[in-house]
Amino acid sequence: MFNRNAGRNNPNNFLQLTFNGDLAYISKQHTYLFLNYYNYLLVNYDSRELRNTVASNGYSHFRVNLMSRRKVSYELFTQYQGDMARGLERRILTGGGVRWLLYRTNNTSWFAGTGLMHEHERWKDPEQEGVTRVSDLLKSSNYISLRSKLSEHVETNNIAYYQTGYDPDISRFRNRISGDLGVTVKLIGRVSMRTNFNFTYEDRPIVPVTRFIYSITNGLQVDF
Repeated sequence: MFNRNAGRNNPNNFLQLTFNGDLAYISKQHTYLFLNYYNYLLVNYDSRELRNTVASNGYSHFRVNLMSRRKVSYELFTQYQGDMARGLERRILTGGGVRWLLYRTNNTSWFAGTGLMHEHERWKDPEQEGVTRVSDLLKSSNYISLRSKLSEHVETNNIAYYQTGYDPDISRFRNRISGDLGVTVKLIGRVSMRTNFNFTYEDRPIVPVTRFIYSITNGLQVDF
């Protein structure tokens, strides 16, 4: 909770909650990942007239990588996502695919994956009061990931997705590019500085919303 003074008698008050919770289990043959993120930002929380939810977005993602130690492995995944401030009530993904190990050394690993997924979306139309748009599409889901230790003190961890599917309602493909780019710089001992850039671009969103959204975060990371 914090405020920013917008005038002597008119401060803007903010309430923000952010949650990150990731779990991983790696067996001799398979890898299980459960990734969670939620962000909530409320402006002028102490005034009913001026109260406004600026952000309410997050996701839960569960992924299984079968035969994960092999050069060619297999993946199953499901995800639930919401972004109420933009009008996305829910996005549910379910799918699977193949993952390739492209290159690996002690300090670097490259992976690529491709597969199919079903995507269900439910959006509130920002230009038409009370109108909700629903989409159910079969999509191709593709990604490439890179993790590399650039030096003794610098590491990078990046992943980029390309998802596309044909929508018969508009007789065209809907395309989405998204990514998560991270750099970690070791400062001293177990303490590091981490910078993250997360973005999503959709060429034909279901409803008229901002096509390109992004976030940049900086913080300290402590490893135990």
